[in-house]
Amino acid sequence: MELYTLRYVLAVADSGNFSLAAQACHVGQPALSQQIAKLEKELGVALFARNPRGATLTEAGKDFVLRAREILQRAQALQAEMSFYAGLRKGSLNLGIITSLQCINFGGMLSAFCGSYPDISVNIVQEGTHRLLELLLDRKVDLAFLNRPLSQLASSLEFVKLGEDHYSLAVPRVHPLAGREEVSLRELRGEHFIFHQTGQVAAELCLTACRRAGFEPDIVCRSSSPTTTLYMVQGGLGVAFLPSEDFHSHTLSGVREIKLEERIVKEVGVAWRRDAASPLVDAAVQFAREWVK
Repeated sequence: MELYTLRYVLAVADSGNFSLAAQACHVGQPALSQQIAKLEKELGVALFARNPRGATLTEAGKDFVLRAREILQRAQALQAEMSFYAGLRKGSLNLGIITSLQCINFGGMLSAFCGSYPDISVNIVQEGTHRLLELLLDRKVDLAFLNRPLSQLASSLEFVKLGEDHYSLAVPRVHPLAGREEVSLRELRGEHFIFHQTGQVAAELCLTACRRAGFEPDIVCRSSSPTTTLYMVQGGLGVAFLPSEDFHSHTLSGVREIKLEERIVKEVGVAWRRDAASPLVDAAVQFAREWVK
């Protein structure tokens, strides 16, 4: 008794006609009729009463159809469950990441994930948030660890927050503000700034914060590298907004961290396409959510 034969029986039961059932199953009517006749011979009972106008279920046929539907539903559920496991044990995952993911310990997370699923091949693409969103929409990465942009996310994307970056001010140790523990953004009018690159979410956040404080920052230099930025601060080129984590991971003599009275917070999370749900993507997202807990 084959599953495809059960589908043939259900198709005839639903349509009441062998020709229509054959069309629905994309098979020739003679082949469908032969398979059902063969099944009836194996069972020793007739499932259908044939007549010139079509076919109707016998009493045995009605009972058979009830059981056949249950068997097919269970078979489909089993296939879906096994596909889930197969998707997790093999395949590849294209990950997009931004440079700064210290707040969620991305390196530890990825190592733990690969340890749990050793047969999965992981390919990493490092770009800025806006570029990663483009790659997601173009289906060139499966999911991306990035910053939530100030603009609205595309409706086809899903985003889950995993952590936050809180910004502080980096100043040279010889700066007049170096002895302060906290400073207001309004006090920074007239300072020379080393800023993030145009298009980075960090640049948008910090620029917006300065404008809310009533001034346009005097940007003398831009850098996408926290380490390079700290070296330029150390050299006296200007001051800079950096995540607090960067001060700990890039300790540099000659640079002071000063807290900001007005909070500048950057949300870090994972994004993926709503229509790209798969066991592997679902597992990676769930793993990330559990990791940050």
